[in-house]
This record gives sequence, C-alpha cells and structure tokens, in this order.
Amino acid sequence: AAASIRVARLAAHLAGALAPAPAPAGQRHGRPGLAAWCTAGTAAAAASTAGAAAREGEDAAAGADWPIVVMLESPAEDAVPPDAVEGTFLAHELQVCWATGAADETHATAVAMVTVKKKITANLLDRHPALKLVAVAFTGYDHVDLEACRQRGIAVANVPDYSTDGTAELCFGLIFSLLRHIPLAHQHVRAGKWTWPPGSELAGKALGMIGTGHIGLRVAEIGKAFKCFKLLGYDIERNAKFLQLGGEYVLSLASLFLHADILIVGVALTEETRGLVSHKLMKLLRPDSIIINCARGAIIDQDAMTKLLQEGRFRAGLDVYEVEPLPADHPLRTIPESHLVTVPHLAYKCQESLRRRSDETLANILAFLSESPQNIVS
Repeated sequence: AAASIRVARLAAHLAGALAPAPAPAGQRHGRPGLAAWCTAGTAAAAASTAGAAAREGEDAAAGADWPIVVMLESPAEDAVPPDAVEGTFLAHELQVCWATGAADETHATAVAMVTVKKKITANLLDRHPALKLVAVAFTGYDHVDLEACRQRGIAVANVPDYSTDGTAELCFGLIFSLLRHIPLAHQHVRAGKWTWPPGSELAGKALGMIGTGHIGLRVAEIGKAFKCFKLLGYDIERNAKFLQLGGEYVLSLASLFLHADILIVGVALTEETRGLVSHKLMKLLRPDSIIINCARGAIIDQDAMTKLLQEGRFRAGLDVYEVEPLPADHPLRTIPESHLVTVPHLAYKCQESLRRRSDETLANILAFLSESPQNIVS
C-alpha cells in the first residue's frame, strides 16, 4: 500500500510539474525549464499515470512490478530536483530506489544501477544479484570495475559527448585566464589598483590537441575562429574532420610539445593514457607554454607537473586532478596564479549538459530493457 501511495504521489507531482500554468511564487518545484526538459511523451505518460492513480490507484499499485533502478547519485546532480528525476523515471514505468550508502545495503531485485562518479566495485555488485546494467551518467567510466561486471554478465553504458561544448568552452576560459592574467587582474582591481602590464593574444598561437575526438575537434573549431596560427594534433586515429579544419597531425607527442604554444589534453583515461603526459615531455615546454587539462587528472604525471610549475617552467590551467577533491595541503594550491589557474572539476557542470546527461542515462536504461542497447562500453 505504501508503495502504491508513493507511486501515486510522484505521478501526481510530475504531472503538476509539467502543467503549462506558471507555478506560484515560492513553490518548491516551480522551476522554469523543467517542462521543456521532459519530452511530450513523458508528459503524456505522467498525466495518464496520475489520472489512473486519482481514479482508483490500481495502475499505481501495478508499479510495484516495474523494474527497479538503484540510484547511487542523481544523473542530473543538482540541475534537476531528485524527485523530478524520480518522477520522470516513474513515467517510463521504472521504480527508483535511492542508495543510502550503507556498507551492507542490498537491493536484491534491482536490474539497473545509476552512478556518476561513485565507484562500482565487485562487492557492490555482489549485493545486487539481479543487476543487468550499470548506467554511468558520465562520459568517463574508469571508476567502474569492468572486469567484475564482465564476470557477472553486467553491461556498462555511459553518456558520451553530453558536455563537449561546455568542456571546450572552459578550456578557452582557462587559456584566456592565463594569457590575460584575469584572476590576478581581478584581485588587482579589488585591491584598489589600476595600472596593469600587457598580456598576450590567442590569435597567431599554435594550438595542440592531445586527442582529436569530440572535445579535441571542438577545441580546434573554436581555435580556428580565434585565428590560431596552427592546429596541431596527436592521436592514434586520424579524424577526417580535424584535417578538413586545416589541422595537421604530428608524428609524436614530443613534436606536439615542441611546436605547440598551447596544449589541450583531450583523451580518455585508460591504462594506456595514465601518465601519458610525462616529466620528460613537460620538460620540452617553454616558460610561455600553456597546458590545459579538462579531461582526467591522472593523464598527467601530477607530481612532475607540480615540481615543474613551482620552477616556472610553463603555465597550466587545470579542471581535473589525480585525487579529487584536491587535498587542502596539496602544493598545487600554493603555485602563483601567474602560472596556474585551477577550478574544481566543473567543465561538465552546465545546466544544459546535466539535463542532457540525465535524459541520455534514462534513454540508455530504456534501450537496454527494450533489448536494443545503446552506448554500451562493456
């Protein structure tokens, strides 16, 4: 009975959230844009479910037989309220169970599990014996024990490309912060000062992409619009679109580090790319060189990078770190802003991208349950 009441309440809430009339001032879930985020099909399904629940509650009771999805984290983080996410899943006849984080927590009949960054371990999988799918609401999935999933016959899906624009845009935010010393200039004005030395233009610089996939390609497109002198790339696979932009591939990473003024890390973290940007490569950079990492922290040898930055050997803009959150006493926090600009892993954190990610996570689950899986990585 309690489950029936909960299904009915959530269905009614979702139907209300999708209503065209504006929400009264101060209403908790009267957030603009939610109706646009949910599809028309979702709205119709929600209204239908709410109507049935209001009439007799029989359809709501039937929800007890719907597939169970365990949520380790909300796929939209704080871009969409958790109960609105839950209501959208409900409208597609999926029950949601929010994980409490208890060490012995078990959901014996759950068929799918949603994670963003929380680790998926063999122990966690063993506590969910009916699990068939791990739906990673993220592009990277290095926090999932793929071998443990394979051994148990559990598929893993991710959400590729949902934050390509946001990530590429942040790369340029970091570039301009370093070229024009924006963080320091901001502090300068706040301190009541005014006179400021010249910075540097992006136009005329050689832009180097470590990886020319979706993010590398988008960075190259933006770089071309900013009149970068050269677009250089290094990748094990050549991207025809990068070549069509006028991009040139170099034969080695060393060549990229020698000839690019600004380097963008744009590869996924794998066993092959862990530590790819080594101490020896970074020693090839000049004091006016810039390296930007909005991909994964462990792709760069962070200890070596920290030491070289302390020596003023080059400049860097970082959104990601080998360990996150970055420890409060980490020496990276003490490097002057003239040589290092840091942000707390926010490249993907845009309202638009988070809502796309939530939509695609739900679509991955529905496609899998319909025996037409998509975005499967293992």
